[in-house]
Amino acid sequence: MPRTATVRPMLPPQGSLWSRSLLSGVVAGILVGTTEVIAALSLGTLIFSGPLAAFLPYGVGIALVSAMILLAGISLASRIPAVIASVQDSPAVVLAAMAAGIATALSAGQPETLLATVLVALAIATTVSGFTCLALGHFKLGRLVRFMPYPVIGGFLAGTGWLLVAGSFGAMSDYALTWRNVPALLEPQQLILWAPGLAIALLLFFGLRRIRHFWALPALLAGSLALFYLTLGTSGISLEAATRQGLLLGAMGQGTISHPLAARQLLAVDWPAIVAQAGNIAIVAVLSVVNLLLYASALELVVGRDIDLNHELKAAGLAGIASGLAGGLVGYQALSLTTLANRMGARGRLPGLVAAAVCAAVLLAGSSLLAYLPKAMLGGLLFFLGLDFLVEWLVRGWKRLSRIDYAVVVLILAVIALAGLLVGVAVGLLVMVVLFVLDYSRMGAVRLALSGSQRRSNVERCAYHRQVLADDLGKRIFILELQGFIFFGTATAVLDKIQARLTDKDLPGVRYMILDFQRVTGLDSSGVLSFVKGRQAASARNCTLVLTHLTAAMQRRFSLDGITDGAGGVRIFPDLDRGLEWCEDQLLDSEGITFIHVPITLSAQLADSGFEKKQTIRLLNYLERVDFEQDDRLVVQGDEADKLYFIERGTVSVRLELDNGECVRLQTLGLGTAVGEPGMYLGTKCSASVVADSPGIAYCLTQQGLALMEQEDPVLAASFHRLVARLLSERLVATTRTLEAVLK
Repeated sequence: MPRTATVRPMLPPQGSLWSRSLLSGVVAGILVGTTEVIAALSLGTLIFSGPLAAFLPYGVGIALVSAMILLAGISLASRIPAVIASVQDSPAVVLAAMAAGIATALSAGQPETLLATVLVALAIATTVSGFTCLALGHFKLGRLVRFMPYPVIGGFLAGTGWLLVAGSFGAMSDYALTWRNVPALLEPQQLILWAPGLAIALLLFFGLRRIRHFWALPALLAGSLALFYLTLGTSGISLEAATRQGLLLGAMGQGTISHPLAARQLLAVDWPAIVAQAGNIAIVAVLSVVNLLLYASALELVVGRDIDLNHELKAAGLAGIASGLAGGLVGYQALSLTTLANRMGARGRLPGLVAAAVCAAVLLAGSSLLAYLPKAMLGGLLFFLGLDFLVEWLVRGWKRLSRIDYAVVVLILAVIALAGLLVGVAVGLLVMVVLFVLDYSRMGAVRLALSGSQRRSNVERCAYHRQVLADDLGKRIFILELQGFIFFGTATAVLDKIQARLTDKDLPGVRYMILDFQRVTGLDSSGVLSFVKGRQAASARNCTLVLTHLTAAMQRRFSLDGITDGAGGVRIFPDLDRGLEWCEDQLLDSEGITFIHVPITLSAQLADSGFEKKQTIRLLNYLERVDFEQDDRLVVQGDEADKLYFIERGTVSVRLELDNGECVRLQTLGLGTAVGEPGMYLGTKCSASVVADSPGIAYCLTQQGLALMEQEDPVLAASFHRLVARLLSERLVATTRTLEAVLK
C-alpha cells in the first residue's frame, strides 16, 4: 500500500526572518525618530518662547539631547517589546510655566543670569522627577500614586491642554493666547503666523479620527509640510522672506545646536528664583509618575502581556536622571509611539536605538537642517495635543464622568487658566477632600441599629429564656454596629443615635448600650470625644456602655480619656457575641430568673418542648448518660456525625478549629438544648467540635440507637423526629428574625 506523502508548508529561511525583523526595526525607528524630533522641537519651542525666545537654540538643543537619551536609555532598560520613549508634553507644560515664572522674576536682571537659572531649573526638575520614579520603583510603591483622585488628574490634563493651546500661539507668533493679546493676534501680520498652524492642528485632529492606520500621523505631518511649502510657492514668498516674517525656524548659529551648560554659567544662577519654583518641580515629579503608570497600564493592552510597573518606573527613572544631568527635559515610555512601532512589526530594542540615532543626527547637523522647519508645524502640533486633551476631558468627559466630577474638572481648568498650574491642582485637591468628607459623612458611621430582641448571642438557651429575651427584656439592650473611619463628619451622628435611644420614652429603658467596632478602620479625636459624651449620657441613665471588637490601638486611644474595662460603667469584650452574652446573662440575673422556671431534668426539658412524659420515659431507654468535665470534647471536628446530645446540666461550646490552630466560637449551648442533630440526620462529618465549658450531664442518642428506636417503637420515633424538627424550626425562626432586622 503506497504511503501518503506529507505536505509541509514552506518556511522562509531563518536569515530572511532576521532580515525582515531588522528592516521593520530600522524603518520603524526612522519613522518614530522623525516624529519625535518634531515633537521634541515643539516642546522646546514651547518652553523657550516669549521672553525666552532669544535663547531658543538652547531649547532646541536640550530637547534633542533629551529625546536621544530617553530613546536609547529606556530602550535598553525597559522590558516592554519595542518600547519607545518620548519627551512628554504634560511635564513640559509645567516646565514652561516654571521657566516663565523665572523669566518674570528676573526680568530686570542680566540675560546670562536668566538663561543659567532657567537651564539649571530644568535640569533639577528633570533629575528630581527621575529620582522620584527610581525610588518608587525600587521600593515597589508604584501603585501608591493611583490614589490621586481621577477628577484632579482629568482637570490637570484639561488645564495642560489649555496651556498647550495658549503656548502654541507663542511658539508661532509674537504673542501667547490671552484675553489681553486677542486683538493683537487678530492683526494681519500676526494672523499669517498662527493661522497655518491652526489649519495643521485641525488637519491632525480630524484626520487621526478618521484614519486609524499607524501611518496616519507621519503621513499627515509629511502632508502638512508639503502643503506649507506648496502654499509658499504659490504665494510667491521666498525662503528668505518667510524666515524674515517668522514663518520658519531660521538659523540658530553655526554647526551643532548642542549648548551644554558651562561651568561659568553656574556662578550666575539665581538660586532663590529656583527655590520659588519648588511647587512646580514637585508637580513635575508627581505628574510624571502618574502619567507613566497610566501609560504603562494601557501598554499592557498594546503588547498583550503584563508589565512590571515598578521595573518600568526604574527604567524611566534612570533615563530621566541621565537626561536631567545633561540639562534635558522630562520623558518616559510613550503610548502612541510604542503602539506605532509594535503595529509596524518591530521587535526588540532596535526601533528605539534607531530613533535615538535620528535625533543624534539632527542634533549634530545643526541649524542647517532645522532652519527651514515651519514654526506653524511646531505650533500646530502643540495646538493639536492641547486640543486633544480638551476634547477628551470636556467633551468625552461629559458622558464618562459624574456631574460633580465633571464640575471639578472644569473648575480646575478655569483656575489653571486664570492662576496657574500649582493653584489649580491645589484647588482641585481641596475640593476633592471636601467632597470626600461630605460623601463619607452621608454614608454614616452606623451600619446597623438593633435591639437585643432582634440580635441574639450565639448562646443557645432554654425555651423560657429565649421567650423572655425576645420580649421587652431583650429591648433593654441596644446595639450599634459601626463602620468606616469615625471622624468629625460622622462622630456626631453616632452620638445622636445614642442619645435618641436613651431618651426614647416609647421603648423600655436601655440597660446596656453595645457599640461594635468590628468594621471600624480608625477614629480621630472628634470620634473619641463623642464616645466620651456617650458614656456620660449612658451613665446618667444607669446604662452600661459595652465596647466590642476594639483593636489594641483603639483601646490605647480610649484609655487616654478614661474609657477602660470596668471603669465608669464601661465594659470591653473581644467580640460582639461575647458582649451580647454578658448583657443577656446580666439581664436574666437582674430579673431573678436565671434559675427560676428552668427545667432541671431531661424529662422536664423535653416536656417544656412539648414531648409527653410517657414518651420521655420510653425515650430514655435509647439514650446514654454522659458525665463531662470542663474542656471535655463531646464531638471532635472531622469525625462521623453519628451522635445527638441533650444537655441536662452545664454548658458546651461549638468551636470551629482553623488550620492555623485558632478556634472560633460558633455557639454556646446550655441546659435544655440539643446539639448534633443536623449532622446526624445528614450523615456528614462533624464540621466543628463541641467542647464543655463547665462540668455537666448530657444524654446521647447514637445513630444505632435511633435506628433501633425506629424499628422497635415507630410511634416514639415519629414523635422524636417531630421534636427535632421543632428544635431546628425554632433556630431557623430566630435566625430569620435576626436577618429581617439586619436587612431592614
